[in-house]
Amino acid sequence: MFPKLRLPRTFHSVVVNKDAHDTRWANPDILPVAPEQQQYTWRAFFGYWFTIGMTTTVWALSSSHLANGLDAGAAIGGIFVGSVLSCLVAFFCSEPGIRYHLGFPMMSRATFGMYGSYFVIILKCFVNFIFFGIQSFWGGQAMAVILSAVFPSFAHMENTLPESAGITTQQLVGFVIYIVVFTSMMFIHPSKLQPVLFFSQIAIAATIVGLFIWAMSTNHGATILPPSKSISSSERSFRILQAISSVAGAWTGSAIRQSDWTRYTKSRNAVVWHQLITGPVTMTVCATFGVAATSAVKEMYGTAIWNPITLLQFLIKEDYSSTTRAGAFFAGVGFFTSQVSVNLVQNSVSCGMDLASLLPKYIDVTRGSLIMCLVGYLIQPWRFVEQPGTFIAVLNAFGMFVSPLAGVNCVDFWLIRKMNWKIPDLYRGDSGSIYWYTYGWNWRALAAWALTIWPCFPGFIATVSGKTNSLSVGWIRTFQVAWVVGFCGAAVVYYILCLISPPPGKPYVLEYLDTPATVIVGTRASVEDGKMGPAADVADVEKQDL
Repeated sequence: MFPKLRLPRTFHSVVVNKDAHDTRWANPDILPVAPEQQQYTWRAFFGYWFTIGMTTTVWALSSSHLANGLDAGAAIGGIFVGSVLSCLVAFFCSEPGIRYHLGFPMMSRATFGMYGSYFVIILKCFVNFIFFGIQSFWGGQAMAVILSAVFPSFAHMENTLPESAGITTQQLVGFVIYIVVFTSMMFIHPSKLQPVLFFSQIAIAATIVGLFIWAMSTNHGATILPPSKSISSSERSFRILQAISSVAGAWTGSAIRQSDWTRYTKSRNAVVWHQLITGPVTMTVCATFGVAATSAVKEMYGTAIWNPITLLQFLIKEDYSSTTRAGAFFAGVGFFTSQVSVNLVQNSVSCGMDLASLLPKYIDVTRGSLIMCLVGYLIQPWRFVEQPGTFIAVLNAFGMFVSPLAGVNCVDFWLIRKMNWKIPDLYRGDSGSIYWYTYGWNWRALAAWALTIWPCFPGFIATVSGKTNSLSVGWIRTFQVAWVVGFCGAAVVYYILCLISPPPGKPYVLEYLDTPATVIVGTRASVEDGKMGPAADVADVEKQDL
């Protein structure tokens, strides 16, 4: 089904001094993963996709589309199609990790060039800052629910912050506690996260199923309510496409960097089936539970509460009995652990690795993660989720910026490079590397990104500024389907540009060996002069025939 892993003769086994210094282009965090760290089995990837699929974001996103005018069937269908698309992107972008045990930064170098990868990584990190901040804010809200359930004084705490702050005193306290807990979790090495993911998936599954059962039993079932607002049939069609685009856009950000996780895998089969099955199934099930529970809550209380953590806060205020407090406490614990895990697997580790590739001599994964956390906390993420329409627009914006990157990366690796990389050249910052392109920039990739992002910009700006009435509906609808425009458009444009002007090393072909080589795990001293040099530079390392 899949091509056999066969490596060019350039990939000889290397004797490495792990205590050597880092360089401008390499450190151990962005070099191929050593065999002893390839610990991820099918359980790890099941936990990864289960953790991503059963989340506050999926529940809130499906319910927010109800509040935005879609009926239940359309909202759930949009979630399903969007999740399938994002998981297909994950499948295509995971191959470099499986094949070469290299992560997303190297995919960016191979496609956009040594310096062009800086643009990709900075753009991707910008998206991560916002998404991390949103997940952290919701984690802080979950902690506020826990404290409210345990301490009556906290539940009735007076808000001392002005309305302009956009956050209450309770929420701020919970947010600070989340920061403390999450920061301590960041020091766990990615290869050791399996137990954390396992505990999280048990906790969040019990929470979501329990909240769904509570809503159904309390309301004696649920009548799936009609849309909350009346919209025309043409508007409904584009709202469905917007639902698909928002879901695909939200998860393409993590899908494009799948190789950051698959580089730790023990086998291909441990990865593939969970990308193609576990991801879409868990997202769709969670979305269905969210839609049904939101409908039941609206029947009971007359308002559609699209965020499950907000629902817990509402229930505590409505009924502060021991039963409600106990239920809210355990549900809060489930959502809190989920938000910690989601930020670890979707944002912290990956963004830390990306930042490490910018300045590998000074930044490792942990330092990069700390930088991401600091920025994510300072951007006041609660302002991005005030209303369901704002939340959907934010997710569409993610797709607008990231989907062209995904389209270009997939075409370059699978169609242009034929899955062949010249690994040593990924760590060479000079014209001797086939990934140097034009002064370190692949103009084809940058042109494809720019040409497919600009049609979405007018609608994006109008939506964010709240001035959609001043712009043609065509521009607004283009933004509503930003993921489709970006991914498909960039893929086609990049492929055509590569046909017109083939990039260097298209594809890279040498004599092949049937046995995988020992991967590079660090830097070492040069054999002759004793100076430190990157192990990835074949001129500076001792090579051994396999």
